[in-house]
Amino acid sequence: MRRVLLISNKVFHYRVSNYNYFAGRFRELGWEFCVRANELERSNPYPLQFDFQEMPFSFGDYRHEIERLNPDVVILFLHLKNLVIWPLLHWLKLKGIPVVYWNKGVNLEVRHPWLCNLPFYYVHSRCDAIVLYSPHEVKDIRPGNRGKVFVANNTVNFEAFPAITASKEELKREFGIPFRKVVLFVGRMRGVKKVDHLITAFNEIDDPDCGCIIVGDPMGCDLPAMIRRKNVMHLGEVHDPEGIKISKLFKLADLFVIPGEVGLGMNQAFYWGLPVVTEACFQPPEIHYLTEGRSGFVVPENDLAALKDKMLLLLQDDDLRARFSAAAREDIMREASIERMFSGFRDCVTALTDPKSELCAPRFRS
Repeated sequence: MRRVLLISNKVFHYRVSNYNYFAGRFRELGWEFCVRANELERSNPYPLQFDFQEMPFSFGDYRHEIERLNPDVVILFLHLKNLVIWPLLHWLKLKGIPVVYWNKGVNLEVRHPWLCNLPFYYVHSRCDAIVLYSPHEVKDIRPGNRGKVFVANNTVNFEAFPAITASKEELKREFGIPFRKVVLFVGRMRGVKKVDHLITAFNEIDDPDCGCIIVGDPMGCDLPAMIRRKNVMHLGEVHDPEGIKISKLFKLADLFVIPGEVGLGMNQAFYWGLPVVTEACFQPPEIHYLTEGRSGFVVPENDLAALKDKMLLLLQDDDLRARFSAAAREDIMREASIERMFSGFRDCVTALTDPKSELCAPRFRS
């Protein structure tokens, strides 16, 4: 059996579910999937169904672990500020072990991207393959390295989501939510999420039937000071081992709104058939799952009037919202299934170890 080793920074709970799926699928193909990381999220509710070990970043320790495991392919899921990546990358090349860099490609949030992304371009050139979050990031890879790019559409494992049989009205009673139409925000309230824009917009909505439910760590945001009406409720953080509570909140909602960076919360919203409204600010790769005028709206950045108008349009027009809902669910199941994400990694490691492939590493050519 061949072995692929993923070296990662903090493994969040949703990645555990993904890696459980990867491990099972790799096993079917004759591969063992192993993960080594400097940290595992403490609130992770999922049992680990893959070979995992938590190891603080130390080049010497990781070198010894790689020598012990003797992997056929190593995938680096690290930030460039995780300094262990630099000696690891060069040592793996010296050892002749195929090395893959998995990430968004480059940093698009810097003032001088060409100059600041030179370290990324260097890593791309040294690696044997690159795995990106979406095909839309290929343009950020230099032309000479695009031939070794694979895409693993970034997502969460929908197959691990619980079935919720209760109706919207039953769920609203369970959570004490009085609104007929519900806008949902889920996420840690970092500044890039712009939760203040959502609250400000709801401060201008005087329809008592329309309410906003905010879920997540406020991260220092003084939400009570922002909220001026009774149409906004903050439920705090929601954690439960099987993800039932958060799934119930998604099911009872009508619309998902994060004015800032949407991230994987949008995948979850689309799975539950919630249209999404956001702003045209810097967005992560997941934004490409949203089709304007089909599964949601992207309003001009910082245009709170437009944000409010699009929310009200979808909340008040049941037929339009139903069409958007069906499209959202259809699109995310097609574009962001866990199997589609896995296929990017499968194709990558296959290309690096198949003698018939142009990308095949020298150690597998004989």
